[in-house]
Amino acid sequence: MAELIANEDMKVAFSNSAGPPDLVYSGDQGIDLVKIVPTLDQKVKANGKKVATTATTITFTAATPCPHTSATHVFVAGAAVIQTSAQKVKASLVPVHRQGDSSLVGCIGSWTNISSGATVPCSCGVEISEAGQDKVKGE
Repeated sequence: MAELIANEDMKVAFSNSAGPPDLVYSGDQGIDLVKIVPTLDQKVKANGKKVATTATTITFTAATPCPHTSATHVFVAGAAVIQTSAQKVKASLVPVHRQGDSSLVGCIGSWTNISSGATVPCSCGVEISEAGQDKVKGE
């Protein structure tokens, strides 16, 4: 099925499935050269912006925290990789990212309880929620 091809204005959604009980989501995140890093094709563009290909690496640390916050826990770290799902559309011979592409494992990480110091594992579903453009689709 044809989906919108993701470009450098794409956004990634994080749906929490495990972690501290008081997590608050701050919203979908755009590309950040430290924590959300796609491979961008240097030649092919969709709606005037570079197309995302191959994989998007996501790395959160205490210095670059995830989009969730907690009043009772301190974020430690988390990581994920979103692979491309396009079967037919390529940019410079590699598959492109499309809206709806997701991480097979999700984002896996941990938090520390402020009071007890206990480590709490966390996980989130990770998906490209917005392609960054609404004109170019691919299968």
